Amino acid sequence: MRYSLFTIILLANFSFADYSSHPEAKELIDSLVQDHNFEQSYVVSVLQAAKKQTRILDSMSSPAEFTWTWDRYKKLFLEEKRIANGKLFLSKHNDLFNRVENEFGVPREIITSILGVETRYGKIKGSYKVLDSLATLGFDFPRRSKFFKSELIQFFRLTRENNLDILSIQGSYAGAMGYGQFISSSYRAYAVDYDGDGYADLFNSVPDAVASIANYLKIHGWKRDGSIVQKVTLNNVNKLYNHSKSSDKFIPLMYTEGDIQKYTVKEGDSLLEIALNNNLGLKELMGLNNIEDQNLIKTGQEILLRNEKDIHFIGDDNFIAITKYNRSHFYAKAVYDLSLEF
Repeated sequence: MRYSLFTIILLANFSFADYSSHPEAKELIDSLVQDHNFEQSYVVSVLQAAKKQTRILDSMSSPAEFTWTWDRYKKLFLEEKRIANGKLFLSKHNDLFNRVENEFGVPREIITSILGVETRYGKIKGSYKVLDSLATLGFDFPRRSKFFKSELIQFFRLTRENNLDILSIQGSYAGAMGYGQFISSSYRAYAVDYDGDGYADLFNSVPDAVASIANYLKIHGWKRDGSIVQKVTLNNVNKLYNHSKSSDKFIPLMYTEGDIQKYTVKEGDSLLEIALNNNLGLKELMGLNNIEDQNLIKTGQEILLRNEKDIHFIGDDNFIAITKYNRSHFYAKAVYDLSLEF
C-alpha cells in the first residue's frame, strides 16, 4: 500500500492518541498486569489520562545542578528567608528531632536543610501531576526512559499500596513527591511511619517526612558523628589525604566562587583611587593585576577588581550519603552550607 506525503505526516503526528497506545506501552502494561496483578483495563485507563508535558522535557534538559555556576546555585538556597524559616522549623519540631537524631544518628540541621532545599520546609511540594511527569519522561525522554518507566511502575504500586489517587498526586517535574521529594521507588523502600498512624505519609506528616529522610541517609551510609566536608589547601607537594579512621570513602571536590569584575581606566585615574573606590588595598590590587609600578597604568587599560577563585574540599562518607539523595555535588554542598546557618 502506498501513502501520500500528507498521509505519512498525519500518521506520524497521530500514531498514538494517548500513552496507552504508545509503541513502548505494551511492555509496561504487560509488566503491571502479569508481574504485579493489576487489571489491564485499569492500567490502560490511567495511561489514557496521562498528558504529555513539553515543559517537563525542557526542564530535564537544563537542570540547575548541572547548568548553573556554583555561585548562582548556592545563592538560590543560602538566602535570609530560607535560613530564618529553617530556624523556625527546627524550633517548632525540637522534640521530634531529639527522637530522630537519637534513633538514626543524622543531625537535625542536615535533615532540615534537605527539607529547605527541596520544598522550603513543605511549602512548595510541586505542581505537576506525577502521572504526567513519569509518563512524559518514560515515553518521551529517551536518554532516561528506562529509569522513568521503572518509576512509573513503582508509582502504580505505591498508589495501590497506600490507597492514593493516581490521577491527582502532584510533585516535581521529575516525579518526586512530598516534603522530602521522594521518587516512587524511594518512597516504597525508605519511607517511615513515624507518627504511628499506620501509614508513611510524606505529603502531610512532618514526623514521617523527617524520619524518612534520616532513614534514607542512614541506609545510604550516613555515619553518626562522622565528617561531612573538609576544606583543603592545595600545594605543590604530592601528599596523600589522611582521612578520618571512621571514614571509609572520600571524594575530592572543587567549587569556583566569585565573579570576574573589571574596571576600565579613565583619564586622570590613579591606581590608589581605583583601589579605594572598590574597597581594595593598593598592594592587593597590584598583586591581582601583576602590576609592579602603580604609576604605569594607561587610559583604556582594563584592571581586574575581582577574580574567580577555586575552593577545594574533601567530601567524606556523609557527603557521599547526601549525593545518594541527589547525585549533584552542588546539591550536597548547598545542603551542607545551609545546615551551617541553623
